[in-house]
Order: sequence, then C-alpha cells, then structure tokens
Amino acid sequence: MKEIVMLNILIFAVAGDLLDYKIRNPVIIAGWMAGICINAYSDMFYGIFYTIFCIVITILAGFPLFMAGGAGAGDIKLFSVIGGLYGLYFLVKVVMLFLLMAGVISFVKLIKKRALVSRVKAFIYYILHIGIIKDRYYNMERDGTEFAICLAPVIAAAYFITLFFVEGG
Repeated sequence: MKEIVMLNILIFAVAGDLLDYKIRNPVIIAGWMAGICINAYSDMFYGIFYTIFCIVITILAGFPLFMAGGAGAGDIKLFSVIGGLYGLYFLVKVVMLFLLMAGVISFVKLIKKRALVSRVKAFIYYILHIGIIKDRYYNMERDGTEFAICLAPVIAAAYFITLFFVEGG
C-alpha cells in the first residue's frame, strides 16, 4: 500500500517540478495524510505519533538547506512524505543516495555548460560571507534556471533504487 501511495505522490510531484519547478502543497498534504492513515492502521497511536515525528524532524533537518537555497521547500516536504511513510532509517538511505545522484548530475551539468569554476567560486564566496550576505545562495528570480536542477525526479529515482535494490522490495 505504501508503494502505491508513494508512486502516485511521486508522479504528481515530478510532473509539477518539471512543469514549473514547484511541488504543490496538496500533493504533499495527501502524502502526509496517507502516511498517518497507513501507519495508524498498522500501529495505532504509535503509528500516528511516529509519522508526525518523522515529518517534523525531516522538515527541521532540511530547513537549513532550504534557507541556503540548496533545495526548495517542496523538495524538503517531499522527503518528509517519504520519512512519514517509511520512517527515518529508510529516509536516511534515500537522502544519502539522493545527495550522491544530485551531486553527479550537478557536476555533469556544470562541466557541460563550462561553468564549474565560476559556480565553485560563487559557492565559496557565499560560504565565506554567510553571516554578511542576507540573500540565499540560489535565488530563481536573480539566477534564473540555467543551472537549476529539478530535484523531484532525482528524489523519485533515489526512492525507487533504495526500495528495490537496497531494501529488496
């Protein structure tokens, strides 16, 4: 049942992300509610509590990445849906694979566009001046989408790889 729910959530999240770089809140809320219902059915009150705990912890852990502009709020919330449905242990596996995959995709994209050195310099400048600069590292209005990566498809790929190959699902 969890897999069917996640498949539907990921289809809508990926479609939205590819169309306009946004994952809509109704998709996320549906995932959260499904996680609460599914886990309540299997573990009663503990399932409800643990699902909400995983959602909140995921959002809190992802908040600094969102504030720096490294990921959108929808991406962080999509991770919270996975965490809410499957728990933090599974989520950590998905996130680790996601980070590896997103890093490789970013690296390849920057190499192809011959922008690796300039983007690394910009990132180092941002890190060195993090207390002084009030703006985020990436701002779509300012920076455009030339170097942006839709993360929902990468999250979906990391989820399915973890589910089928790491977990043996």
